[in-house]
Amino acid sequence: MVSLPKIILIAVVIFLVWHVVRWLNRPPASTARRRPAAPRTAARTIEAEDLVACNVCGAYVAQSARSCGRATCPRPR
Repeated sequence: MVSLPKIILIAVVIFLVWHVVRWLNRPPASTARRRPAAPRTAARTIEAEDLVACNVCGAYVAQSARSCGRATCPRPR
């Protein structure tokens, strides 16, 4: 039969096991306090460019691209 001292003992054991597992799974101290690096937006900005379809092969290339890479491309080289 289950008595009150057995229930208390089981609860204490579960509590201790839970804390030991948490302690074992904690991140190392060197990475726990490390802050994420700030993004480098001031150093370099990436600008988007619209794409247009090539008349020959249908591949999408940048508007400023000289050709799509094929020899028969009508775009100026």
